[in-house]
Amino acid sequence: MILDFLKRLGKLEPFEIKNSSLVLILMSPGIYLYSVLIFRFNPHAIEVPYLRELFAVFYMIVGLLPFLKKKFVEDYYGIFVFIALLLFQHYLTYTTAINDFSLDYLLGTYIVMFGAILMLNVRVLIILFSTLQLLHMGYQVLTSQLDLVTEGAILISTTTIYVYSFIILNGFIRYRKNLQEVNMQLEDRIKLRTQDLENRAKELYERNKDLEEFAYVVSHDLKRPLRNIYTLADWLTEDNEDEFCKESAKENLTMMKDQVEEMDMLINGVLNYSLQMQKEHDLEKVDVDRMIKRISKLNSSNKCKIEVKEELPIVVFNESRLMQVFHNLIQNAIKHNDKDVVEIKIGCEEKESEYCFFVKDNGPGIDEKYHEKIFHLFQKLEIKSNIESIGIGLALVKKIVERNKGKVWLESEKGKGCAFFFSVPK
Repeated sequence: MILDFLKRLGKLEPFEIKNSSLVLILMSPGIYLYSVLIFRFNPHAIEVPYLRELFAVFYMIVGLLPFLKKKFVEDYYGIFVFIALLLFQHYLTYTTAINDFSLDYLLGTYIVMFGAILMLNVRVLIILFSTLQLLHMGYQVLTSQLDLVTEGAILISTTTIYVYSFIILNGFIRYRKNLQEVNMQLEDRIKLRTQDLENRAKELYERNKDLEEFAYVVSHDLKRPLRNIYTLADWLTEDNEDEFCKESAKENLTMMKDQVEEMDMLINGVLNYSLQMQKEHDLEKVDVDRMIKRISKLNSSNKCKIEVKEELPIVVFNESRLMQVFHNLIQNAIKHNDKDVVEIKIGCEEKESEYCFFVKDNGPGIDEKYHEKIFHLFQKLEIKSNIESIGIGLALVKKIVERNKGKVWLESEKGKGCAFFFSVPK
């Protein structure tokens, strides 16, 4: 309990420890030099033998303590400085009294008294030091044989220093408060800067990951249709008239056209996906119910029934990006459905801090082990020649939703349809 109290009193900032240490180290030879000069100019001066020299050594020791780099010293260094100054101040007051308050001793006492107040950095220690010094000086003056005028002058000057210590104290408190405010502002700025750096590092990681995926698609998916086109073109240019006929040429030209269309889809998909690297700034109020009615009208037919569950809310989002999300989820439900009639249900569940939208279908369902895979770029569970899919749609949905502080997930079982969910913050 007592140690904790002393620790609070003696705790100094690193720059305060450094300043106090330097002052004490400089005062150490100064004390000895002052003693030598007094005896030179005042041969009748009275001193306690060797005590001033002992204080010079004591000051040097206290001044060098921070160089030990000990936590105990750092925690209580303000107390060490206070004790060193208090003991030396009372020694000076006593020595001044036994020398009949001669001017040379009195001036030295005032200088050290005022300097000590400037060195102390804690309110309680400043008040304690000033009060004890005033009481000690008052006692020595009132018990001496001085005349009334001299007594009054010494007491008034000592009291003036005592009062001035409170003025210094008020200024110090304001300085401390301002320093704390500056430190708090600096800490807040550092936190914001750190958070910004973490966000940038995360974004850089995501971009590098996307680059790796793009490198993969360029080296594999784009090369495959190119190789096929080259093979077909090479066959068409062969000088073999027996094998070359209009029907085979037409068939192979059609295959070349399909390969080019596949490449076009891949390139457009990569561009569309990469554009989502930029954060969305054009946020606006979007009437989701109205949007879904437009999308449903375009995709509904005799073989595709889209049902909207209740009225959908108005959210703050980028309208074109939100339309992309719903369009991709609906197209995914239509393209990969194995039923004669596609049934799609769209709805929303309002929660405390977000809206949770869903798009459910009656398709073949997806095994749980593939629930994460299908959201990765260029990932497809099966390849069908009659399905125009390159594995970008769901990856695009995931990127748009997550970049707008939402999340997307899937609930499905093999043979029981799919339910895609995504959240939008309120």
